[in-house]
Amino acid sequence: MATNLNVTELDFDQIKSNLKNYLKQQTEFNDYNFEGSGLSTLLDVLAYNTHYNAVAAHYSLNEAFLDSAQIRGNVVTRAKLLGYVPRSVLAPRAKINLTVTAEAGSVFPTELTLPRGTKLTTNVQGETYQYVTLASQTVIGQNGVYTFTDIDIAEGTYKSLLYRVDNDIESQKFQIADADVDTSTLRVRVQENEEASTYDIYNRFESLLNVDSASQIYYIQENTNGKYEVYFGDGVIGRKPINNNIVTLDYIYTHAGESNGASTFELASTLGGLVTATYVVTTVTNSAGGSDRESMESIRFNAPLTFTSQNRAVTSDDYRAIILKSFSNVSSISTWGGEDNDPVDFGKVYIAIKPLTAATLTENEKTSIKDTILKGKNIVSITPEIVDPNFTNLEMDVFFKYNPNLTDRTNVELQGVVRDTISDYNFNNLNKFDGVFRYSQILKAIDNSDRSILNSTIRPYMFKTISAGASSSANNFVLKYAAGFFESGSEKEFIVNSTAFKIGGVDHFFGDKPIDGNTNKRTAIIYKVVGGNNITVVNNAGEIDISKGMITLYNFTVDSTTDIKITAVPNSLDIAPKRDQLLNIDQQFVSISAEVDTISTAGASGSIDYTTSSRLR
Repeated sequence: MATNLNVTELDFDQIKSNLKNYLKQQTEFNDYNFEGSGLSTLLDVLAYNTHYNAVAAHYSLNEAFLDSAQIRGNVVTRAKLLGYVPRSVLAPRAKINLTVTAEAGSVFPTELTLPRGTKLTTNVQGETYQYVTLASQTVIGQNGVYTFTDIDIAEGTYKSLLYRVDNDIESQKFQIADADVDTSTLRVRVQENEEASTYDIYNRFESLLNVDSASQIYYIQENTNGKYEVYFGDGVIGRKPINNNIVTLDYIYTHAGESNGASTFELASTLGGLVTATYVVTTVTNSAGGSDRESMESIRFNAPLTFTSQNRAVTSDDYRAIILKSFSNVSSISTWGGEDNDPVDFGKVYIAIKPLTAATLTENEKTSIKDTILKGKNIVSITPEIVDPNFTNLEMDVFFKYNPNLTDRTNVELQGVVRDTISDYNFNNLNKFDGVFRYSQILKAIDNSDRSILNSTIRPYMFKTISAGASSSANNFVLKYAAGFFESGSEKEFIVNSTAFKIGGVDHFFGDKPIDGNTNKRTAIIYKVVGGNNITVVNNAGEIDISKGMITLYNFTVDSTTDIKITAVPNSLDIAPKRDQLLNIDQQFVSISAEVDTISTAGASGSIDYTTSSRLR
C-alpha cells in the first residue's frame, strides 16, 4: 500500500494523476470509480488548488530577485536595496535669451525679475507646448531695456504642493502627485509655519560625506504606485523637520520627448507689470533631452553597477555608473582609461557620451558632469576628459535574389521590405558604443524578412563627410574610421575615394598613392580626370594609415565651402567600433537591387542566365 504522495509534479494533469494513483492504492477506496463525475470533480479541485499554490510560489520567488522580477514596483524595491533610485521622466530643455524693452515715456522699475515658473509657448509639428523657466533671474535695466541671458527652460507644467509635517506619523513621506514628474526640476523647501516669510532649501542626498544632524538634505524614492516620494533625515543623518513645519515641493511634470527639437519660443505672460513692453525671445540652444522614465531593463542593468562603484570613481566602469546615475541626458556611454587611448595618455580617463536627441553634449553639460557629478568622487591624480562621439557612416550596396512563386509582393515592394529591415537593424543594433556591425546577422535579417528571399549579399563601405573651405589654413582634418582599410594589392588602385569638389572651376577628387618602403601608409593626393585619365594636381594632400583606418588631410583649397564625402572599403565585413566610435547606416546611401532567382523558377536550365554580384564595385 502506498503511503507517500509524489509531490514533485507541477503540471495540472500530472498532479491529478498522482492524486488518483495514490487514492487507488488505499484499501479504503478499492471499489471507487475515480473516473466518475463526482470523484473526478473533487480531484480537479485538489489538483487546481495545488497547481495555483505552485504557480503563486513560483511568481513570488521570481519577484524576490532583481533579475527575474516582472512587476516594476518589485524591481524598484530590489534596486533600492542597492542604493539606486530609478531616473524619472525627463523634460526637454532649451536655453534662451530674453530682452524686455519698456515703452518709451512709461514708468519702469530699476530692476526686473524673471521668476521661476514663468511660462513660454512653442509649436512642434502643429502641437502647442508650454515651457517654463527653471530658476529666477534679476537684472538691472539700462534705459528701460532689460536683458536676461542663458535662461534654462523646460517643457511642462509648473506645480507646487504643500504638506504639513506630522511626526506622529511614523516614517512620514510626502508623495509627488504626478507620475510624469521630472525629479531633476524638484525644489524642496521647509518653512517654520504658514505665516513664516522665510524658508530653508533642502538638497537631494548624494553622499554621506560631511552629512550630520544639521544637514539640510532630503531623500527621494519611487514607491510601488510608480510615483516619487520625498522624506527627510532622522535627526542623525540629515535634519529632521519638526511638527507643523510646512514642506513645499515645486516641480515640473512633462510630456517627455514629444517637443524635442523646439526652436522658437514666445513669452506667455508679462513681467513686473510691463504690459506694453516689447518681449523678444532669442533661442540659444534648441530643445533636447526629453525622454521617458527609466525602463525596468535599464534599472536591472544600472543598479548593480552603481552599487559596485560605491559612488567612487576608480575604474572606467565606475565613471560610467556614476554618470548614468546622476546625469540623465545619456543614450549611450563609453569610458576608457588613458592607458587604452590612442595615443596613450596616462593620467586621464576618457568619457564619450551620445545624448538622447542631439548629436553631442553642450559645453555646459560637459562642465556640469566634470565639476558637479564627478568632482569629489574621482581620484585626484586622474583628469576626466569628455569627448564627442565619432560617427562612421556606412554606405551599402544590397543585392538579393527571390522566388516570385513564393510571394505576392512585387519587386519594388520586396525592396521596401528589405530597406525597412536594414533601418530596424540600424536602430536596434547600431548607434551605440557597443554596436557592432555583424555581417552575417544583417544578412540573416534580410533573408528572413520575406519567405521568397533566397539569398542576399552586401557590399559595405565606410564614409565621413568634411566641410572644406576656400582658406587652406582651415582645411586640416583628421578622420578616424571604425575599421582599417581594404587593400586590393594593386598600387594603382585607390584605397580611398571622394565626391567631386571644385578647384579653378574643375572637378577634383581625393585619391592616394603608395609610399616607397612603407606598406602600411599611403600619401593622399588630389587629382582631376582629363580624357579618361587621372592627372595628379596635388602630390601631397595628407596621409593615410591603412591599418588604423585614419586619414589626415591638410593644406588644400577649394573654390567655395563644399561638403566632401570620403569613402573607403573596410578591411573586414564585420565592423567593431572602439572607444568613442559609433556606426550608423545612412539610408540615403543604401542601394538595393532585387533579381529573380532563375534556378528556383526554371531548374537547371535557369543556371545559364544566373548571375552573382561582385565582391567590389
